[in-house]
Amino acid sequence: MKKILMILLLLGSFPIYASPVSYNIGYMSDYWYRGVFQSESAVSFGADVDVGNLYVGTWMADVDQGIEMDVYGGYGFTILGMDSYIGATGYYYSDNFDSDYEEINTGLSYGGISYDYSVGKYKTTTEQDYSWAEVTVDFTDNLSFSYGEWGKDLKGSVTKVNYNRTISDIDVGLEVGKNDSDSTGASKYVDTTYATFSLGISF
Repeated sequence: MKKILMILLLLGSFPIYASPVSYNIGYMSDYWYRGVFQSESAVSFGADVDVGNLYVGTWMADVDQGIEMDVYGGYGFTILGMDSYIGATGYYYSDNFDSDYEEINTGLSYGGISYDYSVGKYKTTTEQDYSWAEVTVDFTDNLSFSYGEWGKDLKGSVTKVNYNRTISDIDVGLEVGKNDSDSTGASKYVDTTYATFSLGISF
């Protein structure tokens, strides 16, 4: 957690008046993340600040038991013609819903194909190391396919198709996914095909 806070404090020391703050509010019919079930429906709120190539933000959602609060920050840049970034994210939970996760994130994208990789620690009583790797292919501006896989102490994978579009300034999304039998999470939600509908607005 100290590393995450140090990064956020560093990013927060830059003058935010140079760039606007944006906010987002959302709803998910079911909340799945990286192929792991979180809750039956969730309302979320987020805030982001971009200062040049630097970004910092927070995102919160109600889960089955308590609140999830994420904090993140990073730096975006271009290398060999590819859009890239490096940053850090912390996932924190109230009411003992889950143990905390803290990770370093990086990624590349070029021509509608992106690769994201994270490495972190799952803060259980016996701290676990994990990685997450995901490849996404954008078929159109609205339709994408992705495959993601956990590594190290956490196991499992998920295949997803996402459709997103904006209607009257409201972001509408549909995700259909399938995780495998080794996936992290409660046993009744593994080896499962799921679909979740989302609505969101940014301002």
